[in-house]
Amino acid sequence: MNTRHLSLFIPDSLTAETKDLKLKTYKVGLIARSAAIFRAKRVVIYKDDADPDEANFIRDILTYMDTPQYLRKKVFPIRKELKHVGILPPLRTPHHPTGTPGEGDFRQGLTLKRTKKGTFVDIGAEKPAFCKEQLTVNKVLSFKITKLGKEIIVDPDQPDDTYWGYETLSTNKNLHQSLKLVKPEVVVATSRYGNPITSILDEVKSKVKKANHWAILFGGPYSGLPDYVSSQNLADFEVNMVPSQGTQTIRTEEAVLSTLSIFNLLLNLE
Repeated sequence: MNTRHLSLFIPDSLTAETKDLKLKTYKVGLIARSAAIFRAKRVVIYKDDADPDEANFIRDILTYMDTPQYLRKKVFPIRKELKHVGILPPLRTPHHPTGTPGEGDFRQGLTLKRTKKGTFVDIGAEKPAFCKEQLTVNKVLSFKITKLGKEIIVDPDQPDDTYWGYETLSTNKNLHQSLKLVKPEVVVATSRYGNPITSILDEVKSKVKKANHWAILFGGPYSGLPDYVSSQNLADFEVNMVPSQGTQTIRTEEAVLSTLSIFNLLLNLE
């Protein structure tokens, strides 16, 4: 599946249908798991004016899940919004290693302190590593371990051929403006009123496979995608990914999982 440059557009109303903080946390966790399973590059949170703005909460949970476990306590101070993060499943992606770091390994690290000679970095080892570049402090960045011994030396770097998690972007803009900001080459809008995926299979597959950066749009729990998506031709395809659905509605987190599952199969078929 060509997802190296896949952006998922999620409304800030994703969690608006419940007041239960544990359920909200779990819903966002399902989005994060789907994004990681299917190697999404970015999750974009757009403003859905019809519902309450919960973008900051969604952003924080998504970012928390993408952050390696050994950095989470330092990156995220204790607060009530993160009360239930213990229920979230681990991503178990390559940038979340569980073993002891080795020379040549790539790790994410938190920049701790900058000196005239460089920057100390927490990479989840017994002691801080040192980078010879002066970096912004209190940032999570990717590094390659170039020396392991009495001193751990790292360089800013990340692997080109390994899935390295997703980034989260909260735009505080509506869907139209968010699309202009991110600029995907091909846009697929999901809607129960769209063309059944089976009827435009080859056309969608052909266009998406040629794109370096493509996006899938998902609507909110109440109103779906905004009407202007169709009226202003914001999407190349408006697709019903679950024809003949058995339920009256499909929740956003369910739509994300089912849509990415279908595209994963579609794009890997010769």
